[in-house]
Amino acid sequence: MKPTSDEIRKRFLDFFSENGHLVIPSASLIPIGDPTLLMVNSGMAPLKPYFTGEKTPPQTRLCNIQKCVRTNDIDGVGDRHHLTFFEMMGNWSIGDYFKEDAIHLAWTMIHDVFEFDTSQLFATVYSGDPKFPAVPPDKESERIWLKFLPPERIVHLGADCNLWGPAGETGPCGPCTEIFIDRGEQYGCGGSNCDPHCWCGRFLEIWNGGVFMQYYMHEDHSLTELPLKSVDAGAGLERFCVILQEVDSVYEIDTISPITEVLMPEGKNCDSRSMRIMTDHIRSAVFMIADGVRPANTRMEYVLRRIIRRAILHANLSKTDSSRLIAAAVKVVDIFSRYYPELENNRGEIISTLELEASAFGKVLRQGIREFSKVAAKSTNVVSAEAAFKLHDTLGFPVDLTKELALAQGLSVDEAGFKALLEAQRERSRQKTLKR
Repeated sequence: MKPTSDEIRKRFLDFFSENGHLVIPSASLIPIGDPTLLMVNSGMAPLKPYFTGEKTPPQTRLCNIQKCVRTNDIDGVGDRHHLTFFEMMGNWSIGDYFKEDAIHLAWTMIHDVFEFDTSQLFATVYSGDPKFPAVPPDKESERIWLKFLPPERIVHLGADCNLWGPAGETGPCGPCTEIFIDRGEQYGCGGSNCDPHCWCGRFLEIWNGGVFMQYYMHEDHSLTELPLKSVDAGAGLERFCVILQEVDSVYEIDTISPITEVLMPEGKNCDSRSMRIMTDHIRSAVFMIADGVRPANTRMEYVLRRIIRRAILHANLSKTDSSRLIAAAVKVVDIFSRYYPELENNRGEIISTLELEASAFGKVLRQGIREFSKVAAKSTNVVSAEAAFKLHDTLGFPVDLTKELALAQGLSVDEAGFKALLEAQRERSRQKTLKR
């Protein structure tokens, strides 16, 4: 029997509660007192003061399911696994247990509670890295994993993969150990050396078995020891669902596929890139609006505006009536408000915000598409920086949407040239201001 998302949530929280962890609620997506973060992007982000010793936690063992938005994943959305909004199932030890217990808990959860096929599991450990000579290779985690896995399924990786953090520009960080599942050759690149270090899609990370918070990273990337040795462990709920519900992508799990079904015009492909972008972005927008974010042109407000406008663009590209975006937002509220009551409490505000932004952007979108078609007709492989800048400067058409239109027609955009023109314009504006 394939477990539902409800069952997965309950099993996770029950397991850690039974192992002495206090279940805490999800924090808002808006960071509180942390200017280094644009949005809450991980389960531990709201807990940073506990790891640094600035605040005392309600208990030394905590767990929850935290709503997160990762803004650096926006451009990646459209494939079968990237999401901007996701739910992170997390467990934490703040100066309590460390590597031995963290890995044992992770293995017990995966082996006994969820009964993953452990013959397909791999673990990664930190191998050391010249960029961080003060952090030694994690031999202790390797030794612990050898109790559960053969040595050929323990992979050693450097700082880019297995030195995690901080959540923001500065903060707690440390070496980590991650758990991957081999989904089979049909998902891979066909290479003989394919392993969790390969990004082809065959190996899916299902659990960060533990970031071992030992260090504080400063702005210059130097590290100092933290007063407490702590553990930040977690797993994306959506990825668990992919494996346990035996589907190919996050867009097919039981809490996301109903959103796509609302969006899908009759006879259209529900597995298209545009459908995936609309599904993800509307889900993200609903949660952001419920937490008090409104579309504008600065920081997190611009993230919201950007994803709403990108969803509207893809509705246009896929010939999906924009009213379906509103209906999809209603579906998001219906699905998730049992866990996040702020969605139901802000239902009216969510709908009116989306309708207002869609109405305001409609004229710009129509003009932008019309002018872009003229540009594309004159372009061979690359849309020039000048053409992209003109769309931005005269019509207010965002360059990220120009990139989307270009991609749909097999073109690219001279982004470096665009950025140079934009910076030159800003410099002229600065000079004018100084002369006043």
